[in-house]
Order: sequence, then structure tokens, then C-alpha cells
Amino acid sequence: MTQVISEQLERYERDGVLYPLPVLDTGEVAACQAALLELEQRLDDPKCVPQLHLAFRWAADLVTHPVLLDAVESILGPDLLIYATMVLTKPAGDPGVVTWHQDGTSSGIHRTPNTTAWIALWDSTPENGCVRMVPGSHRNAILPHVQSSEVHDMRRNSDEVAVEVDEAQAVDVALRAGEMSLHHSNIIHSSKANGSAQRRTGLIVRFITPAIEAIPRPVLRARGSGDCSHLTLVAGPPPDDGLEAGLDRLTRLS
Repeated sequence: MTQVISEQLERYERDGVLYPLPVLDTGEVAACQAALLELEQRLDDPKCVPQLHLAFRWAADLVTHPVLLDAVESILGPDLLIYATMVLTKPAGDPGVVTWHQDGTSSGIHRTPNTTAWIALWDSTPENGCVRMVPGSHRNAILPHVQSSEVHDMRRNSDEVAVEVDEAQAVDVALRAGEMSLHHSNIIHSSKANGSAQRRTGLIVRFITPAIEAIPRPVLRARGSGDCSHLTLVAGPPPDDGLEAGLDRLTRLS
């Protein structure tokens, strides 16, 4: 069980990010890697894959892993909803970057209790383009953003902060496969290109609570029984019925 103890919670509140936290054992990592490698062979763009938890049972089991939820509960309380997920992969030598930004600038999740888990499915290092964060920057309000002009931005023409970021204040959030970080939506973060011979893959899981206002997006209840009558809840995890059925669900989600 990975609960965030009081000292770690103080660090999260001070810095806006907490890492590394263990989530998966070696067998679980290997199973997730195998499932993802099989799926990638069938995708047009395997570097950026949203909402896998709504299409594949293995992904739903991963994002509701008890160790993950125990840690998130320590921050958000017992009622946990999954707002969205995304797998981001930088193959060896890939020029893809993520420009400096804050999460939630368009979705508005910064206005409600939230945290994001970044789970390393392969090692994430400074050499292969791990996430970089500016500790303490979550205490700022949402900053002005402009559309990114970076041609290699992995987030496909998303916004970047319209202020100068002091990169000397940033830290590399290095993780081994099976470890994760938790970060607040307001923290300023980015990542560089993969200059190594090793891939970098992370699963991003955005957690919210029933305190969020009514939204059109369906959400998955991960834990708890709080009132969600103002929200559309996903009926439950997808069935464990194989690659083809999962691909069909994934296509219908897009």
C-alpha cells in the first residue's frame, strides 16, 4: 500500500509534485508493456493515445490499481473519479517535446480538487525526455497561455505559457518503470526530446472528485460513493474481451 504520509503531503502541498512513488511490481510492468506493444502495432499514432481505460480492461485495471488509488486518496479523499487518461510515448531518438504549460487551462479542472498521476511504463530519465517541473509554481493562478508554435509539440498545437520560465528552477522528474509522480494541475511543466536509444512511455491519469461542477464528459468512478448525480458516470470497466474488441471501442471513442 502506497499512502502519502504527512511529510510527503507537506512536500506535495509545498512543491506541487511528489515523486517517486512505487505503484507496479515487475510482473505488472511487464504485462502492461506487452499489452501496449501489441496495441501499438495496430495504431496510426502510437505516441499519443487517449482514454485507453475506456477501451481495454488491462488499462482500466491499471488506473484503478489499489496502490495508485491509496496514494491519490491521501491527497483528494475517499471519493475518486477519473477524468481522463493518455499514454505518451517518445521512441528512441524522437524529437517530440512538450512545451511549458499548466494542465486544465481549457478544461477548467484547476477550479476543482484534482491531481494527476504520471506512471512510468518504461524508465523515464533526463536522457530520454522525462517530465520537468518547476516546484512551487502551482501556487500561481493559471497564467496566460498562447498556442504553441513548436513543430514537435506532442500535444498537437496545444497551448504553452506566455511567460518566461526560469529553467534553472526546474527539476527532472526521473522515474523507473513502475514508479509514478503526482502533480497539481497548476504546476508549470514540460519535457525535452528523447536523445537516447531507449523509449520513454508514461500513462497520465487525471483524478478529480464529485466536487466538480456538471461536465459533459463521462467519468469513471474509481473509488467511493459520493453523490455524482450531476455527472455522467461510465457504467464500469470495459470487458476483458481481447485486442479486436478493445480497438473497436477505442475507435468509437475518437
